[in-house]
Amino acid sequence: MPYEAKVDKKKSHSTSDQISRASRARKTLLQWHESHGRHELPWRKRSDPYAVLVSEFMLQQTTVTTVTPRFHAWMKRFPAISDLAVAEEQEVLAAWEGLGYYSRARRLHAAARSVMEHHLGEVPVKESDLLALPGVGAYTAAAIRAFAHDQHAVVLDTNIIRVLARWGNMITPIDTAAGRSSLEAIADNFFPKTGCRSLASALMDLGAMICTSGMPDCKECPLKDTCAAPAPETLPKKSPRAVITKLLEHRACFQRGDHLYLEQSLGPRWRGLWILPDLGSAKPSGRALAEITYPITRYRVTMKVHPVKSAIPAGLKGFSQEELANLPIPSPHRRAIAAILHTSHTNT
Repeated sequence: MPYEAKVDKKKSHSTSDQISRASRARKTLLQWHESHGRHELPWRKRSDPYAVLVSEFMLQQTTVTTVTPRFHAWMKRFPAISDLAVAEEQEVLAAWEGLGYYSRARRLHAAARSVMEHHLGEVPVKESDLLALPGVGAYTAAAIRAFAHDQHAVVLDTNIIRVLARWGNMITPIDTAAGRSSLEAIADNFFPKTGCRSLASALMDLGAMICTSGMPDCKECPLKDTCAAPAPETLPKKSPRAVITKLLEHRACFQRGDHLYLEQSLGPRWRGLWILPDLGSAKPSGRALAEITYPITRYRVTMKVHPVKSAIPAGLKGFSQEELANLPIPSPHRRAIAAILHTSHTNT
C-alpha cells in the first residue's frame, strides 16, 4: 500500500519530487543535529565496533537513561570483546543486572565468543556475517553497519520509525506487513548512500527530543517544512493492543538466621539467575512478606512471597546479605528480597 506524502496537493509527486524533498529534509536535519544532537552519549564518543555492539544489545527495549551508567560499568568490566568472550556466564549475568531481559546478555556473550572464534576478534562488516551472530537481527545488523562502520544501512529503531512515519504521513498501521512495506519505502528514499551514521543519529535524536510520542514539538522541528503529516500526533498508527492478562504467583521465603535460600532458575524465564523458589502445592499461610507487581510480555504478574518454616528442600542454596548483593537476580525478585530483608531488619 503506498504511503501519502503530500506537502502541497497542487504539486506533482513523482519519484524525483520525493528524492528532492528527502534531500532537503536531510540537509536541515543534519544542520540541526550539529548543534542540538545528543553527542554526549558514551557510545557516540567511541565508534569502535565492540562498543556499538554492546550498546545496541543494551538499548533493545531499554531506555537511554537506564543504559548509560550500565554501559560505562560494562565497558570498565569488559573493556574488549576478548574480555567478554572469556568471562563466565554468571559474571556476565551479574554485570547485566538492572537491564532486564537477561537472554540479551547471554546472546551478547555468545556473539562475543563467535566473533573471537570466527572473525579473529573483529566485529564483521558484512550483513550476512552480522546476521549469523547470536542475537543479531536485521535492525542490530543495520545499526552496527551504520554506527560502527559508517556503511550504507537503513536503521529503523522506535524513534526513527516514528519520525519517518510522520514525515511521510504513513497512515497504514506500522505493525502490519503493508505498514512495514510503506515504512521501508519511506526509509529507502530518506537514507542516503553515504553518511548513514550521522543521519541515523540525527533521526534518533529528533525522535527522542522533538518528534516524541504523543504530541511532538512541531514548531522546533527541522523537518517541519517538508513533513507531510497534517496530524503527526496521531501517527504512527498501530493495530489494536493485545489484551494484558493478569497472573498471580506465590513464592516461598526460606530464611534461616542471616541466610536466604534461593534456587537457580532452569528457564525458560530467567534461566541461570537466582530466584525465590515457587511455593508449589503448599498453601500460603499468614500475611505475605512481600508483594511485587511486574510486567512481562503480555502479562502483568503479581508475585506474593510467603514465609515457610518447613525443611528446606534439596536444590536450594543459602546466601548471606553480602553474597546476595553480587548474585545475578532478576529485578522483580531483587525487589522482593529487599522488602523481605527490610521487614526482617525492622522486626529485629
